[in-house]
Amino acid sequence: MTKKPGKKPQVTEQQQAAEELLSQVCQPPSAPSQPAVPEGKTICPRCRALSDADSFFCYACGKYFAEAEEIKPAEGAKKQRPDKTAQAAPRARITMPGGSEIVLSGAPTFIERSDFDGALPQDVLMSISRQHLLITCDSRTYYVQDYGRDGTGSTNHTRLNSVDIYHKGRQPLKDGDQIELSSQPELTLTFRLS
Repeated sequence: MTKKPGKKPQVTEQQQAAEELLSQVCQPPSAPSQPAVPEGKTICPRCRALSDADSFFCYACGKYFAEAEEIKPAEGAKKQRPDKTAQAAPRARITMPGGSEIVLSGAPTFIERSDFDGALPQDVLMSISRQHLLITCDSRTYYVQDYGRDGTGSTNHTRLNSVDIYHKGRQPLKDGDQIELSSQPELTLTFRLS
């Protein structure tokens, strides 16, 4: 087949559709956009619903929100000063048993008994304290603390990478760290930096 000068080759509809599909497939994925949080609102780390920023709990799921000034610092720890840590914090998440996740934004977050409602038998559920552990972020590093009632430590302890952290204050978290609640391997959470 000889080509005549000045004539463009004919493109069939099928070739055009294939080129269109290829251009869509070969485009780099766009970065997920973060929805803007309206002023005076906060996003629940458990169910991602909007609640009033000054609320003590999520209106949708009942998750208790920790306030930095209400949290008792661990013995010998520097007092946390209110700043914009939540905005400067790296994105992270806690993967729960069963695969659900709690997204961490840098704001203090409790992992508590109610996070497991309906997912565990009652006897296992009752081994988890109401406010079992606390995750905080300071200077772009996440920390975990065996919290329990009033910051005195959970009843059945917490292990970080198989080491009991009961009464040991805040412990730094690294990507992939395993957090075991109540000495029960089936209650192991995984910390992930996103």
